[in-house]
Order: sequence, then structure tokens, then C-alpha cells
Amino acid sequence: MIAADMGKQVNRKVELLAPGGDADSVKAAICAGADAVYCGTGSFNARKRATNLSLQEIEQLAQIAKQRDCRLYLTLNTLVFDHEIAQVLTLLEKVYQLGIRVIIVQDLGLLHILKTYLPEFEVHASTQLTTHNEGQISFLNRFGVSQVNLSRELSSEEISLLCLSAHQKNIKIEVFVHGAFCISFSGQCYMSSDLCGKSGNRGECVQPCRRQYSLSNRNKNVRAVFNLKDNFLFPEADVLYNTGADSFKIEGRIKKFSYVYNVTSAWREQIDALEADKKIRREDKRLETVFNRKFTAGYLKGRIEKDMFIDSSRDQSLKFVGNVQRYWADKKTLTFQSKSELCANTEILIYTPDFTFICKGFLTKKISPVEYQFNIEHKLMGKISKGYQVFTQEFSETADKIRSIIDRVKWVKEPLKISVSGTLGSKLKVVFTSPKESLTLFSHMPITEASNRPLNREVLFSQFSRLGTTPFVLDNIEFSNLSPNCFIPQKELNRLRCEAVEKLSHNFIDPSHFNIPTVSRSASHKRKIKKAYFAENIDSISSETSCDAHVLILPNCIQEISKTADLINRNKQITPFFSSILIGKDFSNALELLKRLDGRTIMTDNTGIADSASAFGINWIAGPGFNIVNSYAVEALTQIDGFCGLFLSCEFTKKERGSVQIPPQVDLWQSINLPKTVITTRQCLIKNISGCKKKRCDKDCLKECNRSETVISSQGKRYFIVKRPGFYTVVTS
Repeated sequence: MIAADMGKQVNRKVELLAPGGDADSVKAAICAGADAVYCGTGSFNARKRATNLSLQEIEQLAQIAKQRDCRLYLTLNTLVFDHEIAQVLTLLEKVYQLGIRVIIVQDLGLLHILKTYLPEFEVHASTQLTTHNEGQISFLNRFGVSQVNLSRELSSEEISLLCLSAHQKNIKIEVFVHGAFCISFSGQCYMSSDLCGKSGNRGECVQPCRRQYSLSNRNKNVRAVFNLKDNFLFPEADVLYNTGADSFKIEGRIKKFSYVYNVTSAWREQIDALEADKKIRREDKRLETVFNRKFTAGYLKGRIEKDMFIDSSRDQSLKFVGNVQRYWADKKTLTFQSKSELCANTEILIYTPDFTFICKGFLTKKISPVEYQFNIEHKLMGKISKGYQVFTQEFSETADKIRSIIDRVKWVKEPLKISVSGTLGSKLKVVFTSPKESLTLFSHMPITEASNRPLNREVLFSQFSRLGTTPFVLDNIEFSNLSPNCFIPQKELNRLRCEAVEKLSHNFIDPSHFNIPTVSRSASHKRKIKKAYFAENIDSISSETSCDAHVLILPNCIQEISKTADLINRNKQITPFFSSILIGKDFSNALELLKRLDGRTIMTDNTGIADSASAFGINWIAGPGFNIVNSYAVEALTQIDGFCGLFLSCEFTKKERGSVQIPPQVDLWQSINLPKTVITTRQCLIKNISGCKKKRCDKDCLKECNRSETVISSQGKRYFIVKRPGFYTVVTS
């Protein structure tokens, strides 16, 4: 089904994928009707600021999810350094034994490890892989990826075409439907790292796009120039459904259980209506009364405009109830006056008049008809002064009601019946029967005559009832067919029990799988690093520049294909460089240009171009946008024809990432002059700041606009917003 023929699709099932930042949120998502919940643990997930889960919590939640026909996905969607691979493998082994089967991944090295050595896992591609064209779908197919979370910037027509391409390869497409937007294409944002040394690609984003910036030295006005409204596809659910998307994903692993329950339950009802071919709702109070920055569906509609921005990061669902009257620092309490009638245990939030968050806590008691006392929770984010604003939040489903629902969610263990039989000299036969299946095992050694402690009910019950945190509880032991005075060592009984639990839980995996080969050590530190000089037009390339390659950066929007191909082919010293973002026709044009080139080696930041170059028999070099930080990522690329060189990620120093092993036949490249790009966006930041009179971006904006602006952070760091003809807007430092 192509975009032009998008029509109604009746009775097609889609997955509702909800966030789970902590155990309560996972339970809330399950209770609200999620088909799957994505969650994180440890250091290797893109939301380190979320509470995240312990392994013990994952064990219980995986069983709860399984019993309620819901799946748990684990996010390992950050870049991983070589010295961390062993830790990741240990984590993978543990979570597999706990019942996790789906891993969400960003790092190319982890994709390679999972496909090559751990095929027992189902692998999903994170939005951090910046997937937005058919070539990238094909690239990910090489790594056995079964589901791909697309870039959030795509229109319904663009999503439809990618669904068609993916479904031909038995890959499912996942799309974010609700929650926060990033200003940059995910995976291509380095601003948090540049500004604060906290990498978004390592799960440490400090959200610099939500902050205020002064527009220039001449203009001291301060604005949130990068701050987008929240993604809101609820009223467009039928449009998205008809693109063929397979999974509707809710953003919000930092959000609490009330948010997760309300948003998930609203979307559950919406999806049920879609699948039953019933009329959907265009609004839902539950979505308006949880955290939001106001809403937009601009990307899905293909309407990129200034209205997608909001100049404040404040929670638009907050209800103003009064002002601070008195504050006692030693008691961590304050009072405020309110004309609204409030209930005890209401959550309260305190903000300054310019809406800087200070603290939150709970109302404890009513002092007078208009005065309330409030106890502060956690660390203050600033001093509290008289007159500060007091807000509360009204959920459609109250936190207390949701709490009572999720508190009733318990792990119900399955009863296990055991039958033991055998005679002296034979092997012990043990049949383990759960409500779903039966398993027969035999001892490794024959039964001998007991000198003491024969196999009786007490001995068998003592060994087989040790089911601990497994999904089972011993229901009954039958041993009437066991000859008297039989003996089997306790160690063997324990082995039988453990093997039965692993197999009945379907959690058995050969531990040797997790001892993957180390990438062979080569003398990469002695190699000559090749130098590349980048330019955006041929006129700025000088043959006098000392370098190994003069690189021509091709625009995102390549217009005159024949002219560009002829120009490059006449200049033998030029290496063409394909940009990281190539959507729709821009990708098709890039492919056409690639075919018309004379077969020379290319450089690319786009995995779709790399995949196509390989298919065309063209040698290619992986640019810095590949975010290569470990030796396994390099090994992964060596499996693809034509790969002959790479740039390591510019975001990290060698001290941070360690020494990446690169085979002798692969060249290591470094830029002489490439500006440090911290954001690449489909938005028009120029329009958001000043000047442009167009209501929204049109087909000419990308091709023709040539403007720039400067903004300054609160730390005094200067950023340059640059829009050149044919290129998406970038922010450089």
C-alpha cells in the first residue's frame, strides 16, 4: 500500500507499547491495557534519569506481564564502549533467565553481538538509530532487526512508504504517538554533551532544548527557542493506523504511574475502536490532565510551523491554587492561601513567578478556610519566598484510585505437580506438570539402595519445593511408583529441579553463548590517521590544502542530479559525502546520484546510503554520524561489502571510549575542518526566532532558505543556527 492509496484498514491489530520507568509505572501500563511495556535497568538505557528497575523487580514484573498477556521489552539503547561489553553480556544473560526476550538497541556493536552470538533475543531498533528511509530499513534487516522505531519527524505519507518497505522484509514499524518531542533528529543530537558533558547518546541528556537562550548580544530577550510542544496523535489515530504502522508507542519513562495509566488507558480505548472499525474520539480529558507542554501533530500532518513551538517548559496541565504565605526551612513546611477547596494528600508543586520549578510535596492539613499546610519532599531547587505560585494537578483517574488498582497486581505462581518413579538400578524418572505443559526428566545416575535417608515424601518435598522466585509453587508430589529404600544424591535432585524450572519457564540458554570472542587486537594505535577537508561547494575546495581527501558535503535535498554528478565526475580529487538525513524523494535523488557517479569511494552519515552503495558495488566510508564507539561496531560494518573506512564518533575522546580496534584494511579518518554540529533538525529555527513571514515551511524552504542566527546559553556559550540552501537547519558550536 503506497501513500497515495492509503485507505481504511479494518481489523488489523496494532501493538500498544507503553513506558515503564519504575515498577509502579510498569504495573500501571499493564493494568491500563498495554500490549507491551518498555523499561530499563542499569546504565545502558537512554533514560538514566528514570528510576529504572532492579533485576529483582524485572523478574517479578516479567511474570506479572506474562500472566496478563503483556510483553516486557528491555532498553539497551545507548552507545557502549569496549570496556563495558562484558557488563552488558552479564546483564543480557541475567535478563534472559528472568524471561526478557526483546531488546531495544541503538549501538551497531550490540546489534552485531545480538545477531551473531545471541539470536535467542528479538531485537528492536531504537529511535536513536535515526531511521527515516527505505535504505536504512534494509541496513537494519542485515542485523536481524524485527521492529523499527522511526524518526519522529515523519509525515503519514512518509510513514506509509516505510511500512510498505519494512513489511516486505517482515519488519514491523513502530511510531511514537504521545509524549515529548526532541528538537533534533534522535541519535544526531550532541548538545547536552557539548553544553554539560552529559551525552544524550549515553542516556544522560539534560534537556538543553528546554532551556532559555538569549537571542544575541544586541537583543537580551530570553526565550526557549528549541522547545517543542508534545507529540499528540490521538485525534489522528485513524490516519496513523491507515499507514500500516504496527506499534503505537507512548513516550514517558521519566513520568510516574498516574501519567502512564491515564495515557495508556486512553490509547487502549482508541486502538480498540480502530481495530473494531468504530468511530474514534478526537479528544480525551485524561490526556489533558497529565503532564504536557501543549500538543501538536505537525509532523504527522506534514505541517512544520512555528506553532509547534512553545516558549515555556511548564506543565500545561497544572492548576493554579494560590500563593506561598510563610515558609519554615527547619521544618521543611510552608503554608499557602487558596480559594479552591483542596483535599489532604493532594500533590502540590511550587514555582517562581517566572515558572522555575522549586519543589513538590503533599498537602497535610487545612489551617483555616483559606490556608493550608504543605510538607516538602526531596531537595529544593531554589529558595522559597512569599508569593511563589502553588499548583496542583488533577488526574481524570486520581492517583489514589490508580494506586489501589496497581497494588492489587500480584505475581500469582503456577502450581507444579511432580510425579517420581523408579526401581533400584534404573534411572529416576521425574515428571513435572504445570497448568500449561508437562516435562519428563531422568537422573544422570541409576538409583542405588539407601544406607540412610531414602527417597521419601520428606526428602522429595525438601528438595523439590525450593522454587524460590521461580514462576512455580509446589502443589503435590506423587511417588507411589517409586520402589522403597531408593537413594539419589540431593545434588542430582537439585539439578533435576533447576533444569525443569528453566525448561518449563522457557528461560534456558547456554551460558557459553555469552562468552563472545574478543575483537582481535591490532596495531590500530600505530596507523596513520587519514585527514579529510570538508566543503559545501566545489569553489571552496583548494588543491593546495594538505589532506588525504577533499570532501564535498552533498545537501539533504539534491536537486540537479545530472549537473551534480557531472561536476563530481570531472573532479577526480573530490570524495562525495552524503548527509545523515535523507527523507522520501531526497533519498531517491541521493540514490540516483549514487548510480550516476563514476564508482569512486564515497563517505556517508546515512546507513541507507551505505546499504545502497554496498548493493551497487561502491566502496564507502562510515561518517561520524554512525556514532561508532566500540570495536564490535567496526566488526559489524566489515561484514558489509564495500566498507573501507570510518570516522569514530566525534562526541567522545579516546580517554572516554578507549582504543577501538580497526582492521588494517579499514582506514581511520578524521576531519580537519568540519564544524561541530550539535543539532540537526527538520524544524525551522529561524522562523521561531525572527524574520520569516511564512506561516509554515513549504517545499521551497529546504531548497532555498539561506539564513543564520546566534543564541547564547545561560552559561554564556554561543551557538550558531545555520540554514543553507538544500540543507536542514543545524546548530553548531
